[in-house]
Amino acid sequence: MTGSAAKGAADTEGQEEPVADLVPAEKRLVRRAGWLLSISDLLWIGQAALLSLVISEFVAGRPQAGLLTLVAPAAVGFIALAGVRQWLGLRAASAARSAARAVKTRVRTTLLNAIAHSSPAASLPSSGHVAAMLGEQVDALGPYLGNFYPQQFRLKIVPLGILAATLCVSWLAAVILMVAGPVIPLFMALIGIRAKAASQGQQEELTRMSGFLLDRVRGLETLRLFGALGRTEAEIGRVGEAFRTGTMRVLKIAFLSSTVLELFSALGIAFVAVYVGFSLLGSVTAGTWGAPLTFGGGFFVLLLAPEFFAPLRAYAAAYHDRAAGLAAKEKLQELYSGIVAQGLQSGPPEGSAKADEKPSAPAPRQTHAPEIKLDHVSVTFGGKSIIRDFSLEIPSGETAILTGPSGAGKTTLLDCLLGLHRPDSGRIFIDGKDLLTLDLGRWRQEICWIGQHPRLFHGSLRANLLRADPDASTEDMMLAVRLAGAAALVESLPRGLETIIGEDGFGLSVGEKRRIALARAALRKTAGLILADEPTAGLDDQTAIDVIAGLKKMAAGRTLILATHDPKLMSVPGTRIELDAAHLSEASA
Repeated sequence: MTGSAAKGAADTEGQEEPVADLVPAEKRLVRRAGWLLSISDLLWIGQAALLSLVISEFVAGRPQAGLLTLVAPAAVGFIALAGVRQWLGLRAASAARSAARAVKTRVRTTLLNAIAHSSPAASLPSSGHVAAMLGEQVDALGPYLGNFYPQQFRLKIVPLGILAATLCVSWLAAVILMVAGPVIPLFMALIGIRAKAASQGQQEELTRMSGFLLDRVRGLETLRLFGALGRTEAEIGRVGEAFRTGTMRVLKIAFLSSTVLELFSALGIAFVAVYVGFSLLGSVTAGTWGAPLTFGGGFFVLLLAPEFFAPLRAYAAAYHDRAAGLAAKEKLQELYSGIVAQGLQSGPPEGSAKADEKPSAPAPRQTHAPEIKLDHVSVTFGGKSIIRDFSLEIPSGETAILTGPSGAGKTTLLDCLLGLHRPDSGRIFIDGKDLLTLDLGRWRQEICWIGQHPRLFHGSLRANLLRADPDASTEDMMLAVRLAGAAALVESLPRGLETIIGEDGFGLSVGEKRRIALARAALRKTAGLILADEPTAGLDDQTAIDVIAGLKKMAAGRTLILATHDPKLMSVPGTRIELDAAHLSEASA
């Protein structure tokens, strides 16, 4: 790992981890849900005692008058406890939903913020992949947190309470439950290992399918033009079949775990029932605390036995939520770490600002052209040293033309000035202030950026121009259009500035898109710095001349930095800076 990569990894570790600690983040709500569920289950002991008392008195032949005297308060108590249990269950479900909703919102917000603040130069996952992760994968965290953890908490308390109540009546029945109970989690853990692996594979297949479908939908017109719809349909069928197979694999494991659970639960309840039956027949006299097992005591134990296994069954069902949640958690953490490693800016390099220095100084408000200074800057990117020990000073209002072979670092230097890459060593000064101490958001608002692949959005030309200055008037926009040499283009369109263009400027030629982008940049009146990366690449001679003329007009009173191969741009007055092999190095080992 290179030094830069090592620092990037360290910085990644310092970033907020959106899914690393889900439970501590909502510990209070999760514990509340678990306690409410546990109390609700333990109240069944009281209901079972009331029910067994009434039934035993009825079987014993108690007179009807005395029986009614007993039944009335017992029924009131039974119904009251049932109402309390219902209320506790609703409160537990509400707390669990709140915890799950809070975690999903936090994870989505953190991931979206990471993507929004990532570098445009970063190689991020496809939109379909990200959409699937923010949709299905984040949703899988809800049952994991809101169902599995409360059930896990319930499992630690309820069986012990049921066991204690059973032990008061019959120690042998309690032993039977103690033997049958722990076997279930053991087998569930063994099955859970396979369930987790299957869930991970299913999540990967779902994410892959989402990205595949989105990519094909976006390219539907191209597929139709090339007559590839039939082949694409077959590919979609194969992807869908792979997803179906994976789903059935997960369901098979789920049914297997349910079978194991029900088998041992049934055996445990059956053994308790056999013991109670033989005790009431007098064939078994052991297992109680001296006195024989009564009908009421036996009935009470039989009512408690299924409830002893109820938390185990609920935990087993939630265990599949755990498997899906853990698989989603790992994928989301992997996505976040990848975004941070590739897209977010790392900490200050050694030899520049202090590592613990927070950007606090506001970006200078550019009512004038800034002075730019690069002091012994070195940049490593993708395991390769792009720029090494490079220094440059551009006075306020001057023009610098960066030339050199492809890969010499022209675009990388512009990215550094935008704050998209941080130098591995050296410092960049804007009007004497270290770039690392500036508010990069405000700094970028003071820059006119003209790239070789300008991004235009679906909508009217007016809407695209207003992205540079939402308060710009029609007169301001037409002035910028004329400055960019695009007046004839706008006037030739049927609706002028209201003409609708497609995504990425669909409907305009490369040169027309470049001129609209130049006009948009010209609307940034307060910007004192213009960065232009190959502004004439791929243009015919006349269009290139128009763009160069527009750049010359825009450069008046501003600092202009051009990165180009085009000899025609050499006519722009300014200082020519040749980036050559002196600033390059071999790929690092």
